This record gives sequence, structure tokens and C-alpha cells, in this order.
Amino acid sequence: MRIVPGWPRLVFIFVPIVIVTVNAVVLVSERLRPDAQKAIRLVKESNSRKENFTVQQYLYVTVYHRRDIGEPVTIEGWRAEQTTESDSRFVVDFSYSDPSGIHKATWKVDLKDGTVVPLNEAALDLAWH
Repeated sequence: MRIVPGWPRLVFIFVPIVIVTVNAVVLVSERLRPDAQKAIRLVKESNSRKENFTVQQYLYVTVYHRRDIGEPVTIEGWRAEQTTESDSRFVVDFSYSDPSGIHKATWKVDLKDGTVVPLNEAALDLAWH
């Protein structure tokens, strides 16, 4: 097997180029994402009431897990609507139903400030605030 004599030089040139290219693609795709998806992502990635869990992780170990083990849980999912106050403010909902009724957690999200505020008791049960 023959090894190219200048392989360390090639590694130090091509690895940083690959890293910069991947970072550029991620940044461009994030900028092209609709604001409603950004608002939902902010809520999903905010802190949950369980230590070191995000809201999305907490939902997976509670609501989604209950559905996966066969309980009658219907997940409606995430929805975001822009408020009339500002272009950067959204109301984000996560809703599901189980035998005890319909559950709808609601948060207010400001994309400019990056803030997530629970608006009802269901959101307070999921989020740490």
C-alpha cells in the first residue's frame, strides 16, 4: 500500500474546508427556516420542569412514551401563530388528548429576544419558569 507523502498537509487543508462548508450550510438553512418553525424550536429547546431536560425531551419521556406503550393518547402536535403585536412574536401550542381530556400547552415566544414564556397551567407543568 502506497501512502501519499504529503498526506498531513492534505488533512490540514481539507478538514477545515469541510468543517467551514458544513457550518455554512447549517447557518444558511437556519436563516431560510420560517419564523413559525423557529418559534416552535425555541419552545422545544427551552428548559423543562425536569432537571437537564428540554421541553421536547420531557414530552418524549411522558406523553410520547405513554402513547408508545399503548395508552390511548392522541398527539395533535405543535402549532405556531404570529401575534398582531409584532413580527417577531408568536403564540406556540402543543396539544394532545388522553382519557382525562384534551391538553393544550401554550407559550408566548419572542424571536427577537429569544424568550419563551408559559401562558397556561399546562405549559407551566411542562416548562421550567
